[in-house]
Amino acid sequence: MYGDNNFLAKWLSDELTIEEKAMFEKSEDYRKYVKIINCVDTLDTPTYNKEKLFLAIQQGIEKETKSDRSSFKWIYSAAAAVLLIIGLFFFLDTSVKQTTNFGEKSSLVLPDGSEVFLNAKSSVKFKKSDWNTERKVVLTGEAFFKVKKGSDFWIETPSGEVFVLGTHFNVNSRKNFFEVVCYTGKVKVVVDNQKETILTRQKAYRVVDAIGKGWDIKKSEPSWLSGETTFTETPIKLVIQSIENQFDVSFEKGNIDENQLFTGSYNHNDIELALKTVFAPMEISYHFKNKNSITLTRE
Repeated sequence: MYGDNNFLAKWLSDELTIEEKAMFEKSEDYRKYVKIINCVDTLDTPTYNKEKLFLAIQQGIEKETKSDRSSFKWIYSAAAAVLLIIGLFFFLDTSVKQTTNFGEKSSLVLPDGSEVFLNAKSSVKFKKSDWNTERKVVLTGEAFFKVKKGSDFWIETPSGEVFVLGTHFNVNSRKNFFEVVCYTGKVKVVVDNQKETILTRQKAYRVVDAIGKGWDIKKSEPSWLSGETTFTETPIKLVIQSIENQFDVSFEKGNIDENQLFTGSYNHNDIELALKTVFAPMEISYHFKNKNSITLTRE
């Protein structure tokens, strides 16, 4: 009975009656299937990995058959159950993820028509199946959002959260750095699950190393969309990180003061021009050790 795929499907979708569920949970088969599910849970979804799938099925079955190698019927049932579980996991997981590499930009349209534009070395993820009840996006890196009016729109990052109804805004979340710029509408910024900041049109807010700061802007969208990154009183260490993401290079920072503030911009098309534009005003010299490694020194 418990090896029947219809019964297992009802169990996985929580459609068993209270009596059926109670009886099943007392059986030896229940404990075996639970162990197999634990093996399946180690798989990465929704990415399909044949080797991991085979290993999970093999390990789940072998553990339960070492003590009784004559239980061929249960082996076949277990294999069928695992395949059924795998199929349901892949079917039910509707997560959508988009990622950019060094120097790349991309865009995507969310289920409600809202738009997301990703800057270099960034990623965005959302669950398509949950979108009608929760408009939530998980962001790593930097993105510009054009959100359609509707229910609350929630952006989660490692550094903080942003809540909106319908507006245009930019979010940049890096290590020890969190910045939100509101171009139209209104957004609520939450840092460390406690401090709230309301931003209205052409207002910006930044947290660097736990220190917050707000300022006004004049542009209608972020400059990086058109191939130029702009900074306002930003620690040079974050400017350096931005250049690394755009040009796939690394820096040896030598004796420079990484907290020195920079205001200005650099173009994404020419690394030599970008380096001169940023470091000349800061009185910092740069030297290419090789194609992808640059040494910085104080002049």
